[in-house]
Amino acid sequence: MRTASVVRRLAALLSTALLAFGGAVASTAPAQADGTVGIAIAPADAHGKPDGRTRFSYKADPGQTVTDHVKVSNAGSTPLKITVFAADAYNDDKGDYALRDTKEKAKDAASWVTFDGKPRLTVTLAKGQSRIVPFTVTIPKNARPGDHPAGVLASATSTGQVTVERRVANRMYVRVSGDLQPVLTISSISGSYHSGLNPADGSVTVSATVTNNGNVALEGVVTLSGSTWFGIGTGQTVRSDLPEILPGNTTTVSYQLKGVPQVGYAVTTMLLQSGISGDAPDPGPLPVITRDVFVLALPWLVLAVLTLGVGGWFFLRWRRRRDEQRAREWAAYAAEEAPRTASGRDDATAAAGTLGPGGTGGVG
Repeated sequence: MRTASVVRRLAALLSTALLAFGGAVASTAPAQADGTVGIAIAPADAHGKPDGRTRFSYKADPGQTVTDHVKVSNAGSTPLKITVFAADAYNDDKGDYALRDTKEKAKDAASWVTFDGKPRLTVTLAKGQSRIVPFTVTIPKNARPGDHPAGVLASATSTGQVTVERRVANRMYVRVSGDLQPVLTISSISGSYHSGLNPADGSVTVSATVTNNGNVALEGVVTLSGSTWFGIGTGQTVRSDLPEILPGNTTTVSYQLKGVPQVGYAVTTMLLQSGISGDAPDPGPLPVITRDVFVLALPWLVLAVLTLGVGGWFFLRWRRRRDEQRAREWAAYAAEEAPRTASGRDDATAAAGTLGPGGTGGVG
């Protein structure tokens, strides 16, 4: 009876603890949902209507001022202070379009952008509220021709044990009129061959560094092909999009040409056709670049087996010759030593005959 009573009490305590734990979880879930933070921005007209643009793009002369609008929305579940500003753009280590850190001072197109005459504007928006924020882009009189990439950002910072900044952005391109120079170059290229057990198969990995030496943002299409003896084509042709490279930036790309047999060598050709991104203005004729890379396409496994076989044959041949040489030397030595051995035996026999019993000599 006492045991049953103890069991019932433990069960009751366990049920109470589970209910309390479940109540704690249930009570925190709505709090987390109520604290979500969401920001949205989009190019818009003066009436706050999206106009179908995916980015801010302008063609302007040095000294000109452009006015535009961005729609900023609180897509979260709580009131939010949102700061709107601009930041310069660059290509990161992966070659992607990226914007400078919030605390980094703007030096190019971002420094031309003002919101109500200031570099930054902070607005407070209720849940689901939106606001049209006008801004101006004032191009300096000494601005260099070409594309000046940047981005319009909306940022909100939440504080607590860890400070978290949430940013969303739209790209901005300011093309200053003048001498446009769309120039992409393949500044370096290298290739390496990878062979397998099957001599009829293999692959070539090509790595290249592409630099935008011009003043126009360019993307492109890369075509990779291969050839070998007498110009015979080899490998499976590769076509791949090259991400946009901003003026003065560099990106590294890598491609693999499969189906290259182990026939001695292969020449891999990289053809780069430049292009423009999105609704960017046409800068005129675009460059086409071709670079070749030579690689040895050898059946290394077969060569290794042949090398071992040839090496083993030479070793056995050398060993046989050495054994034969030693046999000849031993035969010559034996022939030379035979008379000496025979003479020694004769002397020993004669000496035994002259000695009598007891070693005193023969009978007189």
